[in-house]
Amino acid sequence: MTGSATPRTSWPGALVERALAFIAADFRRPVGPVFAAAVLAVAAVAARSTQAGPLDGSLAALLGFLATAPIAVIRRFPGPVIGLVLAASSVFVIFARLSWSVAAVAGWLFTVAACPVLLRRRQAILAVAAMEVVVLLSTLNLRANATPWDATVAEALAVIVAWGAGELLRARRQAAVEQAAAAAQLRRLSERDAAARERASIARELHDVVAHHVSMIAVRAATAPYAITGLPEPGQDAFSEIAEEARTALTELRVVLGVLRAPGSGRSDTAPQPRLADLDELLGRMARAGMDVDVTVTGRQRPLPASVELCCYRIVQEALTNAGRHAPGSAVRVEVSYREAALGVRISNGPAGPVRPAASSGYGLTGLRERVEILGGEFRAGPDGDGGFDVTALLPVALTGAGDEPS
Repeated sequence: MTGSATPRTSWPGALVERALAFIAADFRRPVGPVFAAAVLAVAAVAARSTQAGPLDGSLAALLGFLATAPIAVIRRFPGPVIGLVLAASSVFVIFARLSWSVAAVAGWLFTVAACPVLLRRRQAILAVAAMEVVVLLSTLNLRANATPWDATVAEALAVIVAWGAGELLRARRQAAVEQAAAAAQLRRLSERDAAARERASIARELHDVVAHHVSMIAVRAATAPYAITGLPEPGQDAFSEIAEEARTALTELRVVLGVLRAPGSGRSDTAPQPRLADLDELLGRMARAGMDVDVTVTGRQRPLPASVELCCYRIVQEALTNAGRHAPGSAVRVEVSYREAALGVRISNGPAGPVRPAASSGYGLTGLRERVEILGGEFRAGPDGDGGFDVTALLPVALTGAGDEPS
């Protein structure tokens, strides 16, 4: 056996695990206790004709019915049902062990195991303690109910084992609930962290966009007094003030960018951010890598705000990357539509097999959603119903956005 083989539980442990899983599923299913109660009640009533003992057959059948049938509603009325079943079983234990059918015994152990699962901890402990007292009372030879000492010990141990199984089941269910809550909390924190990192990335990318326009304001304001002849002194002072304010704004932008930038990123502050015009280069790289990409552009192409073009580029880039990673060999269709007051983009890929599972739970789509929501747009991503995957976004564009053109 190699060291990398998965260890297996020995057969007694595996049997216990399966039994606990079966009991847990029985408690979760609405029809589980109903089915168990019906089978046990029929068996307990039918045993009156064959079961020997000190009790009359009708009385033994009634007690057997009370010790099994209420289990059908144990989930809805746990306290009364457990009390009734244990009381009926106690009559058998103290006064008429020989009239106690196997079905009634099974109902008794089932109910004892249900105590930690359905009752509060204090009530469950009191229930098992009461049953142990009942077992001890049975040794008083009431109504000729004497049994060998080993049978009494077996009953006492059976109570403890049944209660312990129920306690273990309760602990397993509680651990599962806590694990699910922790996983949900971790997911929320991861998404929040991804959104924060994406916002910082957006801020770093938009720095170049804003810095470009502010620097142009500073240059134009500084050169205006020389370009405009006969400019009065108040006008020159105004242009000088504008140029100074623009330079101050650039300085503040660099300070803010230094706070947002991750240490050791090594990224140039002056690196130009991609625009829609750079999509051809991106698609060309994907095609050379073996991806089948079809591009469609509709509407009147025109310069758009740099933030919108950058967001659209990132959406296409992330969607193509995901398609290549999770659905290799699938045909990818990219649609970019210029609208009057918006820019639409859709990336869809068809099914491909076999689909590669994700190596990690990345948050690329979460980041894209964050980008689009910051711009006030709409974003959707999910299966298309035919085995493929769709990513669509609608980015609003101000009607005056044409003035926000790159220089």
